[in-house]
Amino acid sequence: MKQARTRAYPSRPDYWLLAVAFGLVVMGLIALYSAAMALDPDDPSRLLLRQLAWAGIGVVALFIVARTDYHRWQLYTLPLLVLALAGLAIVLVMGTEVFGSRRWFFRGSIQPSEFTKIALVIYIAFWLSTKGDEVRNATYGLIPFSALVGFVAALIVLQPDFSTAALIALTAVVMFFVAGADLKQMLLTVLVGLGTAGLLVFSSDYRLARVLTFRDSLRDPLNAGYHVRQAIIALGSGGLAGRGLGNGVLKFGHLPAIHTDSIFAVIGEELGFLGCALVLVLFGLLAWRGFRTALRAEDSFGTFLAAGLICLITAQAALNIAVATATVPFAGVPLPFISFGGSSLVVSLTSVGILFNISGHRVED
Repeated sequence: MKQARTRAYPSRPDYWLLAVAFGLVVMGLIALYSAAMALDPDDPSRLLLRQLAWAGIGVVALFIVARTDYHRWQLYTLPLLVLALAGLAIVLVMGTEVFGSRRWFFRGSIQPSEFTKIALVIYIAFWLSTKGDEVRNATYGLIPFSALVGFVAALIVLQPDFSTAALIALTAVVMFFVAGADLKQMLLTVLVGLGTAGLLVFSSDYRLARVLTFRDSLRDPLNAGYHVRQAIIALGSGGLAGRGLGNGVLKFGHLPAIHTDSIFAVIGEELGFLGCALVLVLFGLLAWRGFRTALRAEDSFGTFLAAGLICLITAQAALNIAVATATVPFAGVPLPFISFGGSSLVVSLTSVGILFNISGHRVED
């Protein structure tokens, strides 16, 4: 019997997106509770309850946007972008300073750059959908596109948060490519972006130190920086099936940032190769269903929006895991759905909700 279509979902939405996202959240809560045993031995549930509260907010946001026709976001593209830019500007002056960076409000609870990701993707998706073939014209396409993305990235770099700025720039470039940009212009954009990144690296002692440390780690992973070195040891000591959930050793004072940057290493030590493989499979499934949604969207706005959102999630996950395995220089970005952090979790779940709605407005097979 053919399933009835609702007004919210003209086509059958992709429930795999929800299943995989919730699977990652559950995986994260389990790993986080284990990490909390070392961070707060007297009350390990405290950190878990905070993340559960944020997960609850994220799930509510997911279901709201999942029931909101994604075309409606076109009405709010500019207000959302203005609010996001205002947040980035205000946090530079009034934000909470943590380890020399001003990225958060309310003592680390709210990170404006996380919400900027989704606001910018919505704006770029709408902007590209209105350009059509004009996107190949540098005057109407490349120049204003580069100016917007460069301005947003610059505000984030000032925090400083080079990794998030790079993720946003990468996502924007992918969306520009999907929109049919001229390949020569794309090559120029990439070269300019790499040149700018190089200047930023060599103009900062701590960024340059990370790159040099990474160079040394290519020769011998155990010569990597302390953070990455401990992550490699944790992953290696986990073996095939790990030490057992909660039985990790390195989280007790040896592995830094176990609830955020190093959560993948905690999973590797306690659940072994099998646990890490499960995380990779879940992110792979999410990427597959997300890009499948982009390819089947009923209009260009849906295609660009879905491509941007899934690129944000998967690129960030890949970067976090690549750092833990000494594949790229250290970058302090959380693992989506899994690392502790309210802003990241809420934005990730909201993105899945929008993807879910787009999947219900697809071109029928």
